[in-house]
Amino acid sequence: MEKIKFKDFQIVPNFNSVHREAISDEVYFSTKYSKFVSNSKLKYINPEEGGSPGLFKSNPKFSSTSTVRGSSVHEVILQPEEFELAPKIGKPTAKLGLVMDEIDKYLTENPNMDIKTAIKSAAQNADYYVNSIDSKIDFIKTTWEEYSKNLNELKAKKSNKEQIILNDADWDVVNSCIESLQANSEIMAKLHPKDIFGDPIESHCEDALFMDFVVIYKGTRCTTLRFKLKIDNWTIDFENKVITLNDLKTSGKTINNFMKSEGSFNHYHYYRQFSVYSTILWYYCMKKFGITKEQGWKLNCNVCVVETIPNYWSRCYTVSDTQLKRGTKELNQLLKRVAYYEIFGYDKEVEFE
Repeated sequence: MEKIKFKDFQIVPNFNSVHREAISDEVYFSTKYSKFVSNSKLKYINPEEGGSPGLFKSNPKFSSTSTVRGSSVHEVILQPEEFELAPKIGKPTAKLGLVMDEIDKYLTENPNMDIKTAIKSAAQNADYYVNSIDSKIDFIKTTWEEYSKNLNELKAKKSNKEQIILNDADWDVVNSCIESLQANSEIMAKLHPKDIFGDPIESHCEDALFMDFVVIYKGTRCTTLRFKLKIDNWTIDFENKVITLNDLKTSGKTINNFMKSEGSFNHYHYYRQFSVYSTILWYYCMKKFGITKEQGWKLNCNVCVVETIPNYWSRCYTVSDTQLKRGTKELNQLLKRVAYYEIFGYDKEVEFE
């Protein structure tokens, strides 16, 4: 098998390409940006994470209970002026709950749509008993009728925030996580910092940043990898010349082990995420604000973690320079892998060294 050497590649960040866009998650994850490389997508080409060229090319998408819970915690904690947790209204669990969401969407957009048509379309979108949906329609219709009464009552109570509606089990977990985080003064001070006079320090949440990396192979072949990321939270303190990158994580395991060798930080390669996020954020701030290390500026990274299991403890960890360097090494190797397959095709069978 042909051996490809990492040292034969050169990665050149395109400083002029770095920019910020104010876009929703829906747009960020849309087909408009589906060809972009992201940290989460890189795991699909990383052999250590079960990745392969074919898997990276197919770009699989997954959804789970943990995703719903994590997203809900993020929205309420990071954007409290926009989101709030709605009270329990008896939403069904699992895929049936997704069907309820889809039915509501269809009937809201098409008030004259027949309920059976809405149910079939909703079940299709939620992948719920697609091949035997006719036998489930009466059950779904009854469930919808009961649930929609509570849903309509909730909608009648006007709110200036978007309400997050969860099933009872998810609600209990998310509410406990929110309460834990809000009670953690260290974490809240990181996410929503203030200066010595009590005035807010510039803070940003859910920012989408973009940057291109030109990867050159053996000095003759090259490709441009367009990178995208969405930062949970970052702050810039002009008085003390400090940029702080904060990432909020929910964990189904005890946070005492989170940063240990067997913990989630290493298992999910979060060190790589912090490496690329901090790198692109630094370039963005250099371009936007004209900052440099020579001026005394520095960038700090924190990971704020809350358990999704009792006792729902929360804690803030500092990401070390050693962890960032480890992430940079892995990031560079994965970008070189992607670049090789972009240049020569994803069906090439090679070994990297």
